Amino acid sequence: QDAACDKVLRALRQTLAHDQGRWLLSAHEQAACELPLTMLDEHGQPHQYVIDRTFVAEGTRWIVDYKTGEHLGADIDDFLDREQERYREQLETYARAMQLREGRPVKLALYFPLMQAWRVWDAAE
Repeated sequence: QDAACDKVLRALRQTLAHDQGRWLLSAHEQAACELPLTMLDEHGQPHQYVIDRTFVAEGTRWIVDYKTGEHLGADIDDFLDREQERYREQLETYARAMQLREGRPVKLALYFPLMQAWRVWDAAE
């Protein structure tokens, strides 16, 4: 339990010490954390999703997924590329749900507070 608390505190400190982290947490239009969404699949079955962080900045909807993992190896860019591919479908699903609600462009991001790193890409339209 102490290790988990230490990790959370370290992640928060790292986020607040990082320009992108502070920007993600700052006040934005239509901001929400842990936003629940329900979306019907092609068979009409509901699926529940929760978006870690979402907001609108300069007319663009942002959908951010926080990742508390760490990479201790040398090639951080390769690790981030693999994580982006690993979570691409999940975030694209969130984007489709938001695009059904509103017609604005969507940017997707994975944020790694313990690494002070992130990956950003435009959602498919």
